[in-house]
Amino acid sequence: MSIEVLKQELAGLAPADRSRIMAFLLSLQDGQDAAYRRVLAGKIDDRDPKRWVSIDELDRRLAAKKD
Repeated sequence: MSIEVLKQELAGLAPADRSRIMAFLLSLQDGQDAAYRRVLAGKIDDRDPKRWVSIDELDRRLAAKKD
C-alpha cells in the first residue's frame, strides 16, 4: 500500500478514529526515543504526590492543547 493510498484512507476516517491513529503513530515514534522513554519512566515511577497532576488539571491541560 502506498503512502498516497494511506493518506486517502486516513482522510476518510471519522475524527475520533483519526485521533486514535495519531496517538498510535506518536506512541511508535516516542517508543523509539530512548531519552523520552527514560523521562517517561521517571514520571511514572515518581512516588511524590507533590509532583502529581490531578485529573482536573490534566483535563484543563488537554483542553488548552485543543485550542
